[in-house]
Amino acid sequence: MRHLAVFALTVVALAGCGSPRMTMDTPPPTAPSAAVVNIAPAEAAPKTQQAYAQFVDVRTTFEYKAEHADRAINIPLEELEANLDRIEKNEPVYLICETGRRSKEAAEMLVSKGYPMVYNVEGGMTVWRAEKLPMAKPATN
Repeated sequence: MRHLAVFALTVVALAGCGSPRMTMDTPPPTAPSAAVVNIAPAEAAPKTQQAYAQFVDVRTTFEYKAEHADRAINIPLEELEANLDRIEKNEPVYLICETGRRSKEAAEMLVSKGYPMVYNVEGGMTVWRAEKLPMAKPATN
């Protein structure tokens, strides 16, 4: 029985020595590819207030003009690809729509175009309003 225990410990010890080692010929592990990150509106709100953050409302112009989140710019989903020059590639991009469906589609498109930091605001303006998060001041005429 004692020999069996010694044998088992030896096997376990040797198994740990068999892990792959990185050599000069082994390339470093690759970074994971960019992916859309879903973010809750309450978590997104303070991040969209940062100077370098880009906050894009992909709803229609009509929806945007009726009301929109503070600091959000409007680039409707249908016009997004034609307006990629308005979105800085190496800064975080937060996308919002009414429910999260269009912003998710927009986010997937940006990731496919090489944007590395893309966030979809889950639940969109529906949740943003319900949580009483910052809204743009209405325009006065």
